[in-house]
Amino acid sequence: MEHIIQQITVELVEKITEKAYSGGISDIDALASEVLQDCKQAAASIIETLCSEINLQIRKDKSGRKELGLVLKEKERPRELLTELGKLNLPRDYYYDKKHEKYVSLLDHMIGLRNYERVGDSLSARMVSLATDMSYAKSASIATAGAVSRQTVKNHIRKINTLEKHPENPEKRVVKELHVYADEDHVHMQKPNKEKGKKSKIVPLVTVTEGMHMECRGRNRTEGAMHFVDEHFDSMNLWKSVEGYIDRVYDMETLEKIYVHGDGGKWIKSGLNSLPQTIHVMDGYHLGKYIRAISRKFPNKNVSKRIRTALQENDKKRVDEILQSLYDASENEHQRKCVADFGSYVMGNWDEIVNRKKLEIPGSCTEAQVSHVLSERFSRDPLGWSEEGLGKLTKLRVYEKNGGRITAADFKEEQKETYSEYADRIIDEVMCSKNDWSIFDGEPLVIDRASGTQRLLRGMGTSRNIFWN
Repeated sequence: MEHIIQQITVELVEKITEKAYSGGISDIDALASEVLQDCKQAAASIIETLCSEINLQIRKDKSGRKELGLVLKEKERPRELLTELGKLNLPRDYYYDKKHEKYVSLLDHMIGLRNYERVGDSLSARMVSLATDMSYAKSASIATAGAVSRQTVKNHIRKINTLEKHPENPEKRVVKELHVYADEDHVHMQKPNKEKGKKSKIVPLVTVTEGMHMECRGRNRTEGAMHFVDEHFDSMNLWKSVEGYIDRVYDMETLEKIYVHGDGGKWIKSGLNSLPQTIHVMDGYHLGKYIRAISRKFPNKNVSKRIRTALQENDKKRVDEILQSLYDASENEHQRKCVADFGSYVMGNWDEIVNRKKLEIPGSCTEAQVSHVLSERFSRDPLGWSEEGLGKLTKLRVYEKNGGRITAADFKEEQKETYSEYADRIIDEVMCSKNDWSIFDGEPLVIDRASGTQRLLRGMGTSRNIFWN
């Protein structure tokens, strides 16, 4: 085995030096790209050689296999695995386990391959991570150069374990107030049985922050933002997760206020009501949108200023009088409906609206959070989602937005320890054997002391140098 590995290594060095000396060094960026591919191919060949040696060692160990009741049934059954090094060809022997009455491939068990797995876990993690930002087809193209289909990416998203970003600092944070932004995205779903019309799914999003700070003029950034979605779109479970996070991360004794910013939705108004510090606040964007809409219907009534002043003064009676006058001045049914809808909205969310106007709190960014976290991937383009795929991918995207990283470990499954001791012994026998690397030792320099050059050099060293005295 060591001779094959040595040959691969020597050939790699020769390739690199030949490319460099044949003019490749003049374009070092292109050379680096070519060398990277050569290194990947060499590394893949070395891994294939190691696996082949382990497989051969198992085949030779007849006494050890006999104790386990393993009977050789087929030699070198082909198997391929797509990895970040490229495609690995891993032919392995197939055995029948008489004790457990099943067919097994010991090599698969020893090198951590699951049944029917064709894509390595590290490559799967990269594909899924890319899919949180781009389409399945693009993620497959970038991660595997088109070696797998978009359906493969979708399958790997569905089988990944549920991921949650946990706080890294065990000490609780001490803050006086939190700002919680709650809103939802409306995502188009696939049409079952090609039914006519659009079908959308509401995806609630909650973002917990410690407030905002100004980075530059006209640009603010939230502090300590943590996003939450529920894989099954259950707002009750979503708020439980948010409440558990706040209790786990923040010192509740010093926390004085929790401002929940929302657009007045029922699921938002029900959030965090079990915490005494909670204060619900109307999102400024949605309030402004409603006021502008009613003002456009009555351009000569100075509606915006009158309503904003009454809200600032917490004068509910005055707002009711304004709405009544607008209703009476309506010229058609459409205007009357607009007044009625605006009145229902304002009166139904009076406390939240007044809190927005009277309390000294920073502006809301609920729409921005939804746009940045969800809409950019799920609803901005004309896409259709399945419920399972949408739930899984929103959870994974939020996990990465919170600073998490999808890794190969997230795809691992618990392995049975049936052949663990035998596997350890075989691997030790293969990997711990003494390798002969003498091929890389430099040849000793042979000096012919009888040569004319050597006699001249010795003479110059022993004679007085008449030129450099």
